[in-house]
Amino acid sequence: MISIDLPTALERRFMDVVQDSYDGNLQEAIATFLKLHEKYGWKEQLFSDVKSVREEVRRTGGIKAETIDNAIKEYRQSVG
Repeated sequence: MISIDLPTALERRFMDVVQDSYDGNLQEAIATFLKLHEKYGWKEQLFSDVKSVREEVRRTGGIKAETIDNAIKEYRQSVG
């Protein structure tokens, strides 16, 4: 059995969702959560990674269009 310690307000909200959406079936609610995480979790990570790259590019003074064009050309040559 899994045991987690949630803040009271969050626990109430979670149990309301389980009751309303899953007829009180906690196992079904958790299984659905895991399926959603598998389906969409990578998008959150990608968003975070892109945000970090953008911040680093801004910090180092930006990037020129020529640099982007060269990177695209190199990629296309390596792929095809």
